Amino acid sequence: MDIFDDWLRGGTHFTWASTTAANAGAEVEVFSRRCGTPGAPALVCVHGFPTSSIDYYALVAELGAEFDIFTLDFPGYGLSGKPPQPYVYSLYDDARLLVHAITEVWELGEYAMITHDRGTSIGMVALALLADQDTTRLPTDVFMTNANIFLPLANLTAFQVALLDDATGRATAAAATPDMLAAGLGLTTFMPRRSPQDPEIIALAKCFAHNDGISVLPDTVKYLHERAAHETDWLERLSGIDVNTTVIWGLHDGVAPLRVANHVWQTYLKDKPGRNRYWVVPGADHYVQCDAPREVAEIIRLTTAASSVNAGHKTAIALQTIGDRPEGSVLVDQSGGDSR
Repeated sequence: MDIFDDWLRGGTHFTWASTTAANAGAEVEVFSRRCGTPGAPALVCVHGFPTSSIDYYALVAELGAEFDIFTLDFPGYGLSGKPPQPYVYSLYDDARLLVHAITEVWELGEYAMITHDRGTSIGMVALALLADQDTTRLPTDVFMTNANIFLPLANLTAFQVALLDDATGRATAAAATPDMLAAGLGLTTFMPRRSPQDPEIIALAKCFAHNDGISVLPDTVKYLHERAAHETDWLERLSGIDVNTTVIWGLHDGVAPLRVANHVWQTYLKDKPGRNRYWVVPGADHYVQCDAPREVAEIIRLTTAASSVNAGHKTAIALQTIGDRPEGSVLVDQSGGDSR
């Protein structure tokens, strides 16, 4: 099966007018995909940089019979519009887009949300917006996966650093191709490493090629400046929001290493309102949802079932691997007060 063609066929588009002042209301076509089982519990999937919602292809296959799954590609990514400079890409604009999709396009009431990489910053901003607007529109559960959400403890790649530098960014992008970028990710950020012939790596290359996504990388990568300036504020705000928060981290990530998750858990999440859990997935790298979709799916099932059955009560599970399997995901820590 061609993963790219399958993902494309299942999607639709809607129009988003940018809220970033510099973009003067410019409109962008946003790719959106609903899959799984209509009427089942809703799950919103939020993607990262430099990829797109297709990152959730394997997880959708695991959870599609049990969840109604909603994804989108942010402007500049995947199958959405990729306006060139001087268009300004922004985490704040994307957070407003995400809230718009949840409340106006998909019209979701009760739902869970999983975020990855850049999408975790977007998710934190969106949670603050929802908390300010109407706390009843907050998700029941948020799952945060591998992301450089505390940059002092993270490792930017040489490619990211070169893209981020105004002196080298355009030349770095011009020297890359969709196949090169996809192959590089497959050989450095997946576990086990993936060859250029892997179906998911082929699909990534096609996403990068769509609407010339390589050319806007020096623009989209600037989200790292926003993150550096505001990441502590976002984490501190999240620490006060009453939403069940689950960290799921691939152990072998060299870009967003385990020390990032450890710091964020201990400093901001462990004692926040809600029921909070911290999982480590031994057999996964940065793209934990691709490397270990079965493990991530099991954590989501376990967590959302507890939220549904035990709403309003503390719940705890044993600090052990899922299914007592040696290679299973490890529940490292849990805490929290009564869930909403």
